Amino acid sequence: MIGYKIFILIFLELTSFMLLWNMFNKKYEKRLFKSIFIVICTSSVVVLTNYIYPPLQSLINYIVVFLFIKLIFKKSTKYLFLEFGLVLAISSIMQLAVIIILRLFIPAFLLKDDFSYYIIADFICVILSSCTYKYVSYGRLSIFFKQESSKIYFFSVNLFIYIVAARWLWSFKRHQFLDEIAMYLIIPVVLILANLFFLEYHMKSSEIKKSVEEYEKYSPVISELLEDVRRRQHDFKNHLNTIYGLVMISDERNLKETISQYMNSVNISLENMEKVLQIDNSVVTAIIYNKINEAAKNNIEFDYSIQSNSRFPFKDHELSEVLNNLLDNAFEAVLNSENYPKKVFLNIGYLEENCVIEIGNTGDRIELNDIGKIFNAGYTTKRGENRGYGLYNVKKIVESCSGKIQLSFENNYTIFSIKLT
Repeated sequence: MIGYKIFILIFLELTSFMLLWNMFNKKYEKRLFKSIFIVICTSSVVVLTNYIYPPLQSLINYIVVFLFIKLIFKKSTKYLFLEFGLVLAISSIMQLAVIIILRLFIPAFLLKDDFSYYIIADFICVILSSCTYKYVSYGRLSIFFKQESSKIYFFSVNLFIYIVAARWLWSFKRHQFLDEIAMYLIIPVVLILANLFFLEYHMKSSEIKKSVEEYEKYSPVISELLEDVRRRQHDFKNHLNTIYGLVMISDERNLKETISQYMNSVNISLENMEKVLQIDNSVVTAIIYNKINEAAKNNIEFDYSIQSNSRFPFKDHELSEVLNNLLDNAFEAVLNSENYPKKVFLNIGYLEENCVIEIGNTGDRIELNDIGKIFNAGYTTKRGENRGYGLYNVKKIVESCSGKIQLSFENNYTIFSIKLT
């Protein structure tokens, strides 16, 4: 087949592929213009490499598309590889389904190299991909991208090898392939559905395990909090005795001031406890209670404001990871700073029906050169092993719930703000 026909066919096939890939990446700006650039460049490469042995040419073309996407969209290799295998599988399934349907109406369809047949099939795939991009939510497929297990990458590699092998068979044994085309369609469909089932089961099992671990982690804290309440109730009698003693030993001129000072100190303690008990989320309650005690030990002023009936899109273990990472960083920044006063605050409330979480601290500001890198995996300005993943994990959890996290500086405070829809 001559050059310009190959270019047209590859252009249509890659257009279909990039539309499906963009279905998973709608957050990128100018994604369609970038995709068109990738399609044009890769189509040109395919025309230039048309003389190469077909299986090797297909492999080279896949690598070229992969590298173009990585460089232009600046995607993580790990997640791009996962997306690439999945989109390639969906694209191939769509092509096979179109061929099967067309062969029902045209039995001689694709039995020989006919440019008109190819362009009809590719054009239909572009239309289907456009509809998929515009109207279909990938919903259950999103569990692929929440997996940290190596199993999902092993599955992606197997899927990729299967598709390359099927395309190789198409190149050399087309008649046999067309005779068994239904089988080649069923295999990847069953493979994807079976793995979706097992991955979802694995993910739910992992979440249950994390929830149990979260309960075991915070159950002692809640018990300690309740014990603290009982202890304060027991001390109430002692406070009355102390007040009675102050009345007996103080003169009339200083009596009012002495009792007022004592009652103020008692009220502050009781108000703090009452505020904690009014929080209607046990994870938030336990975290704040821990931080109140830590602040008291380290002479840090810790303020918090939690709006009642706050609803979070996070699971309990995710909420714990987000709040603990940000608060731990804030406390550490304050402790390591020579600046005074040492203050940390946590605010959870609503702005235009969006849940907003703000955590701020005084102390040294983050260096300008570090601001653009703090959310990168493994990047840290601190010493020690296994650092640099806290903010990365927070950002990943927030974005998985369609939220945004931002860093700002205001009135000597370093503030991390999370906005959740």
